[in-house]
Amino acid sequence: MGRLGVGLGDRRHVPDYALFHRTIPLLLNEEDGTRFYQPSSPFSPDHLHPNDDFRGDQHPWTIGFADCDFRKYRDMPCRFSDEGGILGPTSLKTVNACLPDSMRRIGSFAWEYHDNSVSYWGGARPHPDAMLDLWLGKRIEDMTIDDYVYWGGVVQGAGLAEYVRNFRRRMFDSAAAVFWMYNDCWPAVRSWTIVDYYLRRTPAFWPVKRAFAPVTVAVTREGDTVRVFGINDTSSACAGELRYGIMALKGRYPLDKTVRTSLKPNASTLLAELSAVQWDKLGDRSHVAFALLSDGGREIARDCLILPLFKEMQWPKARVKVTVRDGKAVFTSDAFAWRVCLDLDGEKALPDNFFDVYPGMPTVLAWPKKLGTPRVLRVGNG
Repeated sequence: MGRLGVGLGDRRHVPDYALFHRTIPLLLNEEDGTRFYQPSSPFSPDHLHPNDDFRGDQHPWTIGFADCDFRKYRDMPCRFSDEGGILGPTSLKTVNACLPDSMRRIGSFAWEYHDNSVSYWGGARPHPDAMLDLWLGKRIEDMTIDDYVYWGGVVQGAGLAEYVRNFRRRMFDSAAAVFWMYNDCWPAVRSWTIVDYYLRRTPAFWPVKRAFAPVTVAVTREGDTVRVFGINDTSSACAGELRYGIMALKGRYPLDKTVRTSLKPNASTLLAELSAVQWDKLGDRSHVAFALLSDGGREIARDCLILPLFKEMQWPKARVKVTVRDGKAVFTSDAFAWRVCLDLDGEKALPDNFFDVYPGMPTVLAWPKKLGTPRVLRVGNG
């Protein structure tokens, strides 16, 4: 209860406008007028809604709770998004560390003790559990702990990557892609983070790392046009070859183009466009739009755009092969291989994890001997 004897959610609670908009600014100006002051976050000036998309900073939490369709991030124009996120699992080793042998199951007392409080929102069907139903058509009650760490990581990683990719490709109409959050301050089985309490990488760490790469590409669809953006956060121009088009999950490339291109420094550059009409005719449940940026045969970045929910895709069975030679691990597949997992414990400094392998397009990773023999643990459509 507040000072006035009303609940915290009541608008009659302690009147704070004068404190935050007059008293504190005057004090700060008197003490040190060089310091920036903002009364809240999010905040929009001129009496606009605090979360207005086009002024101040934004917290796009319309996604992540009751609504977990993170495809909606793609249309968000936020000028400075500095808080938003998706819940998912910590590393498998950390999840197991939270659960004594007698309670090593989803929903046990120890599980609930170490779960995020948001997991108890949503009534009979908690929001994070409903998210797995929505995206995968899978029930958390039917999963083992290993299953959940993998599949929950697939969904969380995809959601956070959508968030980051959307705001970065809009730079500087959007000038931030800050998500909640980087690391944990307590052991948990489910969290917002990509680095857990024990400093282990969660499954979502890897898609976020790729989305935040200094130089990357982003594929979008706007109306009947597919666009490929090149994002360059370095101070130098980046030249390379862009291969882009429409990919069949089973292995063909009905639309396949290659152009020489250049990414301007400290900018997002529109690199290519193509009509989405052919994609629509081929079917977006069996085909995806893709882009791959390389230079001299060395891959710089890749991206693909999946339009339906994951459970609606017509995934072919993928069989991933891996060979190691000259300090490199080469992953190949005749069909699109979705979210190839090499590790769930999160302790190894792998070059990549939870990645896709495109048909006939090898994924090549630096692989020092200390990493041992690469082993594919799971493939989303394997």
